[in-house]
Amino acid sequence: SISSICLIVKLLALCVFVASLILPALAQEAAPHALPFASTGHTLELEVAHADNERAQPAAFTVTLADAPAWLAVTPAAVTLDALAPGTDALARFAFDVADTAPVGEPGAMTFALATPEGQTWTKTVRVEVAAPEAFAVAGAYPNPFAHAAEVVYDLPADATVTFAVYDLLGRVVHEVRTEQAAGRHTAAVTGAGLASGVYVWRLVALGTDGQRHTEA
Repeated sequence: SISSICLIVKLLALCVFVASLILPALAQEAAPHALPFASTGHTLELEVAHADNERAQPAAFTVTLADAPAWLAVTPAAVTLDALAPGTDALARFAFDVADTAPVGEPGAMTFALATPEGQTWTKTVRVEVAAPEAFAVAGAYPNPFAHAAEVVYDLPADATVTFAVYDLLGRVVHEVRTEQAAGRHTAAVTGAGLASGVYVWRLVALGTDGQRHTEA
């Protein structure tokens, strides 16, 4: 049997943390690690140390992604560490991106399974939480001009009351929607149904729970 396997987790690139687990002993659950909103290019390194001095021959270990939120794109699905000799260690590297659909402030987790040649399996759960966008931002209306529908994509750094309105050139409101929205990425849409051909102006106002007022037109 395997007497001691050390699994060390490192999250590199945009954010860094180190958490350790000595298997099969249980480790205290760590607080979620903050991930930047809609970010890419992260690297997760799992260092597996073969500390069983009773094993005479090198052994292969497989680290598999067992579970992850849909808003995390993690690759590859599994990494095999071949011929890991007693007293040595090796890294299993996983890359991942955070989608712009990730819920802000809601904890998620990546769970990895470590399998031994004898079929023993242990798991390591890495808890993560997506931070709010750093600033209010609007991507603009698309398509422009439009025939059937157009949408405006925007980021909220805090929960806010959002008013999206469309005006004709005489200043009359032809479309208006007011909603309570959480921090994160959102889309406001307007259709051409009932609108005469012409030029229209849109305006988006967000009054955040942090006291900030943002206006874009």
